[in-house]
Amino acid sequence: MTCLSASQNNLAVARGLHVDYYNFTKHSYLDVPEKLNTHDDHICDITISSDSSYLALITTVSKQLIIYNLPQLTEYKSFILPRSASKIRFSPNNINVLVADKSGDVLIYDFSKENSGTKLLGHLSLLLDVLQTHDMKYIISCDRDEKIRVSCYPNTYNIQTYCLGHKEFVNHIEILPHNDKYITSSSGDGNVKFWDYVNGKLCYNINACLDVDNNELCELFSKRMDEEGVEVLNLPIVHYAVTKFNKDSSLIAVTIHSFNKILIYTLQTIDNQFKHQKEEMIPVQKFPAAIMFIKCSLILYDDIDCIVSILSVVNSNERITFQMDKQIKMFEDKIVNFNVKLSLDAIKILYKRKFDNVQEYQERKKQRIEKVVQ
Repeated sequence: MTCLSASQNNLAVARGLHVDYYNFTKHSYLDVPEKLNTHDDHICDITISSDSSYLALITTVSKQLIIYNLPQLTEYKSFILPRSASKIRFSPNNINVLVADKSGDVLIYDFSKENSGTKLLGHLSLLLDVLQTHDMKYIISCDRDEKIRVSCYPNTYNIQTYCLGHKEFVNHIEILPHNDKYITSSSGDGNVKFWDYVNGKLCYNINACLDVDNNELCELFSKRMDEEGVEVLNLPIVHYAVTKFNKDSSLIAVTIHSFNKILIYTLQTIDNQFKHQKEEMIPVQKFPAAIMFIKCSLILYDDIDCIVSILSVVNSNERITFQMDKQIKMFEDKIVNFNVKLSLDAIKILYKRKFDNVQEYQERKKQRIEKVVQ
């Protein structure tokens, strides 16, 4: 569910059915074939393998999964998914692609084989993220119903545990970079949590909403969602990224709905004790469409102006800040006609609507009784 992916030597941005692939020297463009005669089809997720050998993407309406060779950008393998997908990731060994679909299933595609695509597990809710642990022993998935499921691999019918504690949808999960014994998650409840995923134990929590210095934003969002029949207590986390800072700590970047600042934290674990510190609040003119880290550089993407900003970390006097390194204009030589849908609006559909149909039932019952009496 992102339009940006990057590695140490390249980055890729998706817009509509087009990709701008930039190797920090030149831009190359990729046009995904349009299978259906519709203007609604677009790339909904894109990812680059950890060894920078492959680029994978999925489309919405045509349900294509396509893997390309890098840096040639030649198509290596393509599949038609059984259902629309929300998230893809490469396995740690970069020979499989994990697909989380909107019906709640996780599928695995071995792109070295012609007929691939095996269902691994299923949720009863829309899946929002999936990953495989570095030791390949577990598949971890999260959904709209606040759950994080840890499944054994390859026998994924064996559920190791659930990580339960979020109050709203869980939209991001990551392995904690400096200590892969833990995972970290973000949610629509505005919290970042850290888990001992093998035992399903919550180890630490950061309430990012407490660092939003504008109370009116939460009141406005709550009022707007209340009109749609949803009770909201906190602003949701929209984007989440994490990277290793040193052997004992990781850097965390968080964007909060409608808050035009990026929250930067450090999370430290020493002897299984957790401690965090807010390092900086980076102001942005426009709410980013995507964020991610490349090592300790923070990448921001503005999909209105198609600009990628790269911010480098500065560590001086035990204080961590970020400064602008460079800005890259994407799709500068290519005209792409596509109406951008703001991620701020897209996240609203992840909230569960609560319907009170008792009054409607009582009204129908009254009408039936009156009809019988007549």
